[in-house]
Amino acid sequence: MKKLIRLAIAAGAVMATLAFTGSAMAAYAPRLIVTSLTNGANKPTTMLLEHLQTANDDATAKDTIYVPLGYQANLTQAPGTQLGTVDATLILRSGGNATADASGPVVVDTAANWAPQSQQCTQTTTHEAVWRLDITVAGTPLKVPIFVDHTAGPEAAFSSVKIQFCLAGPIGTPAGAQLLDAFFDVQGVFTSPANTQDRVWRGVMTPYVQGSPNPNPAGTVESQAVVPGKVAFTAKAKSLKHKVVQISGKVLVDGAGAPASVQFFKPSNLNKPIKTVRTSRSGAYSWRKKFTKKTPLFVVAVGVSDLGACPATPLPGIPGGCVTATRSFGAATLVIAKPRKKR
Repeated sequence: MKKLIRLAIAAGAVMATLAFTGSAMAAYAPRLIVTSLTNGANKPTTMLLEHLQTANDDATAKDTIYVPLGYQANLTQAPGTQLGTVDATLILRSGGNATADASGPVVVDTAANWAPQSQQCTQTTTHEAVWRLDITVAGTPLKVPIFVDHTAGPEAAFSSVKIQFCLAGPIGTPAGAQLLDAFFDVQGVFTSPANTQDRVWRGVMTPYVQGSPNPNPAGTVESQAVVPGKVAFTAKAKSLKHKVVQISGKVLVDGAGAPASVQFFKPSNLNKPIKTVRTSRSGAYSWRKKFTKKTPLFVVAVGVSDLGACPATPLPGIPGGCVTATRSFGAATLVIAKPRKKR
């Protein structure tokens, strides 16, 4: 199920990019998108974290992601443990602005292996955990460390965990690579809050000075990502005449109908849906198809949307303020399409 939701969320974010591009008014308006793969209170969950920006945005120098209060985090995994996978899309500024895809594992590393990078990125060499993204860009292997800690001091008033990583800009990277989209999951780390309220994750992003290898702190902005605290997804199959089966259900977020894409997969091919439908304003969906035999289907519902306005009070001291906000959710279930037997 995790793979299906991950693929569907990635596809949803790609489609949402079209709308995001039109809504970006600044030279730097990246988006944080966060999805929980397990809905409900106080449950272990795999989290999907995504940084998304357009080719018109300045290159990103640093991301700081603040996990909301209420989440529990286990940061004691042994070095070498794979937490998930990363998929990235980059634009090659020295390669005719062509785009390139990269993917690889997310692996736990040792903080001591990244002391110089840690000091430069976070102004300290001490961290509870280091996660490493392993990708290859334009034929060159690239390892990106992510520094993770439980928050302390003033930041602990609004966040439970702080995730930081720095990126090399187009100057000095293979083919002048600039990040457009980084999408990675971590499993075995987070447990959802005990309540079912919406959770607002915060990303603080700093760009590079355009055409320069120097970060631009004055251009720092905030992006907020809402993870719904309550997602309900149903799917049922009903046999009709002439071996037609109707599969229908609802997608509810916080008790209300939600816009979502609903995809149907056969277990034999989890890379491509056999059908995609949209929910109505009430969150309802329906699909009819003729089946010649009993067929199991994975049904996946995802929603990735631009909120247009930041739902929470922006963090103080961010020069550009909060410029983007998103909401994302995913859910999946299994149904059996069983055609009616001839009488």
